[in-house]
Amino acid sequence: MAGEKILDIDDSPTVQRLIEMILSSQGYQVILASDGEEGIAKARSERPAVILVDFVMPKMNGFQVCKTLKDDPNFKDTPIILVTSKGDKVGSKFVDVLGITEYFTKPFQPEELLAKIREVIDKPKMTPLDMQVQEVVCEPLLETQQEPRQLAPEERPTPATGPGGIEVIVRSTVERILDEFISIRLPELIRKELARQQHEHADIRGSLASVRIVEVLQMLGLQRQTGRLAVIRSGEAVEIYLKDGLVVLASSNCNNTRDALKALLKRSCGLEEDSIARVMNTADVTAQPLDRVLVREKIIDPKAFVECLKRHTESAIFKVMAWEDGEFLFKKATPPMFADGIQMRVEDLLLEGARRADEWSLIRQKIPHFEIVFEPMIGNADELTTRGLSDVDIRVFSCIDGQHSIQEIINTLCMSEFDVVKSMFILLSVNLIRRRR
Repeated sequence: MAGEKILDIDDSPTVQRLIEMILSSQGYQVILASDGEEGIAKARSERPAVILVDFVMPKMNGFQVCKTLKDDPNFKDTPIILVTSKGDKVGSKFVDVLGITEYFTKPFQPEELLAKIREVIDKPKMTPLDMQVQEVVCEPLLETQQEPRQLAPEERPTPATGPGGIEVIVRSTVERILDEFISIRLPELIRKELARQQHEHADIRGSLASVRIVEVLQMLGLQRQTGRLAVIRSGEAVEIYLKDGLVVLASSNCNNTRDALKALLKRSCGLEEDSIARVMNTADVTAQPLDRVLVREKIIDPKAFVECLKRHTESAIFKVMAWEDGEFLFKKATPPMFADGIQMRVEDLLLEGARRADEWSLIRQKIPHFEIVFEPMIGNADELTTRGLSDVDIRVFSCIDGQHSIQEIINTLCMSEFDVVKSMFILLSVNLIRRRR
């Protein structure tokens, strides 16, 4: 019978509202939390029958929330359902590592969610008889794996205990051995294996078909790694530099940092070729870093340069997050000197990237590629101010002339692809521009 408390930990208001509507319609009491810390606090105060946990969240991700809850004896038997958009591979890892009850992926159908919750609630609990059967099965295994231990006097059966006393002794022995192994030997074995692998295999490499780049970035961030993550797909390459787990630069063709910075200054910062050439010549003569010369010569101020790097980095990471195939390779490396200006948390980038991915899927329905040429449907850009459009929309509209492609306009404006295309999507939706016939 419905009526149980269900805790949903998810940072998306849309997903929260959807789950609340689905569960409330069946009589469940729904408790909502918008991040991991709030979710753990509400779990301890409300003691829900089932906990739904999203994978990508601020403050604490799904892995950290599940681990914290499973380490708490009060939630040892509480079913935890991982809700993820990362596919079965992430879910199965959580099942293996943390012992979560179930997992399923977004988007989901209402009946799937209800069936899964009902399934874990109705799942029969282990009875004392089941425990006795398991203990009997475990006993021969223990005997084959280790020498019998001499029982302490207090553990030896006495006439007063009878047959039930033997069962208690077996159970306590099994629990003690398992506790010792899990708390002492297993962590040490894992540490040794990780140290061995890190020594023998300094590089981390793999396929995006097996592991999404989101998971790789989260791992590098949690481990506070410093180095270069290269992601390659069909001739395209994006390289992401991290320092102590923070992203400090992402761009294409970063192997030659000088060429990468030159392209960045021209495209993202809007500098002219002659200015860049003059600064590079000065940097060669004085042996000073290029970014310092830019600031000293007052060609670009430090704040504008940092914003330029930040915008360029975000654009590259949001782009690579959408890749579903390709290869990645992480190596220990020192980030370029000019990349010290920004320090961006992996969690923040991934959350913003996930939000943009949802909007990209909508935008792509009307703007499938950047070679499209739009033309204005009104002649006076001043009319836009009366229609409640933003300064960015007006700026983008002023560049739409029926001659230049979307990509050419992006290059001219020195804005991110996302901001330009989103503005065009809005202008297209309100019939202020149209695709050139």
